[in-house]
Amino acid sequence: MDSCRSGVVGKALLVKMLFASFLVGLVTLCFSSDNAFAEFRQFFKKKRVVYEESKKTPVARCLGKDGSLLVLGQGSSTWKSAKHEEELFAGDLILSGAGTTIESIDKSVKLTFRGDIAGSSPLPIRETAIILLPKKEGFDFSVDFERGRIELTNTKEKGSVTCQVSLFGDEEHGQVKLIEPGSACSMEELGRWPKGTHFNPMAKDEVKPVYELIYVALKGTSEVSDHGVTHFMSAPPGPAMLSWNSADGSPPIKTKLEKLPEWTLPPQLSNPIVRDRLGSVQKFRDQFLAGKPLPEVLSGMAASESESDRFIAINMILATDQLELFFKVLLSTKQNDVIENGIIGLRHWIGRKPGQDLKLYDFVMGSRHYTKKQAEIFVDLLHSFGDDELKEPETYEALIDYLSSDKASIRGLANWHLHRLVPKGRDIKFDPIGSEAERKEAIAKWKKLVPKGTVPSRSIN
Repeated sequence: MDSCRSGVVGKALLVKMLFASFLVGLVTLCFSSDNAFAEFRQFFKKKRVVYEESKKTPVARCLGKDGSLLVLGQGSSTWKSAKHEEELFAGDLILSGAGTTIESIDKSVKLTFRGDIAGSSPLPIRETAIILLPKKEGFDFSVDFERGRIELTNTKEKGSVTCQVSLFGDEEHGQVKLIEPGSACSMEELGRWPKGTHFNPMAKDEVKPVYELIYVALKGTSEVSDHGVTHFMSAPPGPAMLSWNSADGSPPIKTKLEKLPEWTLPPQLSNPIVRDRLGSVQKFRDQFLAGKPLPEVLSGMAASESESDRFIAINMILATDQLELFFKVLLSTKQNDVIENGIIGLRHWIGRKPGQDLKLYDFVMGSRHYTKKQAEIFVDLLHSFGDDELKEPETYEALIDYLSSDKASIRGLANWHLHRLVPKGRDIKFDPIGSEAERKEAIAKWKKLVPKGTVPSRSIN
């Protein structure tokens, strides 16, 4: 009995000693140095932040009709349509562009997705996208302006509103202050690769697209502040427009306007292009809102007899990052407008922000089974040649050689460049998915028109 008891006591003592050793080790780990203690605190701090972020807080609501916004919730991979008066949350990626409006949850600020459905804007806008941000102290509304054209309006009964606006994926935020109730401004943003830029998947240094921004004071007065500089703006007649290009790092240019430019005004329904495209947008909304899967809606519209349906479909396919569907549509269509719009749209897609070109490079190797060399050529052909390159015979020789590529998309891009650069060759019919015999016949015509070692007379468009 005593030996049994002593065994139990021995085990209990051993457990106590092990527990004490654990505590000593834990205390030593956490307090032996300031750095260790800081890391220990940071661990619990991070866990607490994650928990707090999981509690979704509405920051805005949709004022448009049911289906007028596409929303991709933070952490989600599925787009959904928003309903009228539906609450929107920080982290939501929102896509629109036909005049739909949202408002801050306290009703102090309205944001309108304006886009460029008429095609009249100085920047070739394809779609408008924003990411809602948590409301920060000192600001009435916070937003990450991804691309496109938006309008901000002060809807308070009295006093100014201050909006925190992130541009070009910059971690630092500028701000727009709309001084009096009713004050409004337009902001237009676009990223694209300058001509002469080449894609290099092995580049060590990050290469960024060039960004352009146009700010217009539409009503009242406003202040635009960024990196410690404030610009005082006033609607026409006054210093109403601010334009900036990231290429040379020069400061924004302020311009006095006597009246608002036509492109800043809402699109006119009397314009047949506007009328047709708005009809196609409504067709898309109705089908998606009715529960039809997004890829099914867009693939059906891409094959429509209506050119405006096809235009909207291609734009939306790329706007929602459906690359698999994009290649499927482009490699099966017989419509020249789908190919033209698709190539231009994909050029815009890789210009959104740094890393988009690498995403496309990885995609075509993984999903489309391109070799590394084929993928590099394909992405590189989505850029424009520099002026010096267009004076070199090798540029045209390479493009004609690419017409024989094993990949239809490379053949199509090479043909697209040749038709734009060499006006005399625009009568040469080359179908990248046509028969090999037809392609060889067209290639022979190109080689005759642009003999090796020569530079053709070309178009400046």
